[in-house]
Amino acid sequence: MSDRKEDLERQINLTFAFLSANSYSRKFLTQAWIRDNVGDYKGLSDTAFRKKLQRDFAYLRRVGVPIEQFMVTSGVAEGQQAYRLAQDSYQLPEVEFTPDEAAVLGMAGEMGQNQELGAFARSGWTKLAAAGAQRDLSTSTAITNAGDLGSLSAKTLDAIIKARHVGKQISFNYRRSLTDPATIRHMDPWGLVPERDRIYLVGFDLDRQSPRTFRITRISDITLGAESTHPMPEGTNLQDLVRAQLRTKSMLIDATLRITPDRAVELRAAGVEGVDNTWHFSDVDRDWLVRTAAAHAPEAIVLEPQDVVEDVVALLRAAINEVA
Repeated sequence: MSDRKEDLERQINLTFAFLSANSYSRKFLTQAWIRDNVGDYKGLSDTAFRKKLQRDFAYLRRVGVPIEQFMVTSGVAEGQQAYRLAQDSYQLPEVEFTPDEAAVLGMAGEMGQNQELGAFARSGWTKLAAAGAQRDLSTSTAITNAGDLGSLSAKTLDAIIKARHVGKQISFNYRRSLTDPATIRHMDPWGLVPERDRIYLVGFDLDRQSPRTFRITRISDITLGAESTHPMPEGTNLQDLVRAQLRTKSMLIDATLRITPDRAVELRAAGVEGVDNTWHFSDVDRDWLVRTAAAHAPEAIVLEPQDVVEDVVALLRAAINEVA
């Protein structure tokens, strides 16, 4: 993942932390809380942490997230410097988009705007504090793959953000795949998390009585329900929760491939080069790896794990049978 994408994910998670604080009991965040609970701040020296945090604050303010700084005058954090959202400045008027308008807004941006700010603003997440655009929006690219962001409707996004803001449960239709029938699920939403061009709704599954993630493109018809009963626990890292559940479902894997030099650029961009033309992949999407390795065969050969080797072979055989 590029440094800029890591910055965007951290800034998104920081914005969600402020939303959570405002929705529940904390109302503000201290530097110590941010350092312990928001990813990518841990392990930094005091000076590096403060510099990175101030850079993130400056960026969020530039794109419309109004963060206030003040001194706590009472309670356990008395005397500490703290931060909160200026809620009166963070309200949007009622806006409705047709699906076509939402799609256009998702790709359109003002000419001459800073590209990194444009990526955040064009995505529709800026003032809604949801997730960040993870696309290559360079001027040399005429068409880009927006991933889940490209198919996320304004109606779905608005319902989730509204539920988080007012502390309500939600219900929605969920399909495990495009061919499966929809089932009604109930959740206390905690946040939206971008992960490898996909977006996941994370929260407490009221049907399963445990934290759970749902891919945003598989849910529809969201309605608000009763008051939330399972707020996000202190210290929860939503990014880690998504990755852990994906790994549990064997959707994220580690793998080793042998790739012919100067071939399979897409694969090499996602891996780390080893010796003898081997490339090592960590926490990659399993389905993506199977399809991409098959597409680049024989220049790309999966060495391990064995089940992925077998799936690539099966996919290639199926392709041969279709044209035979």
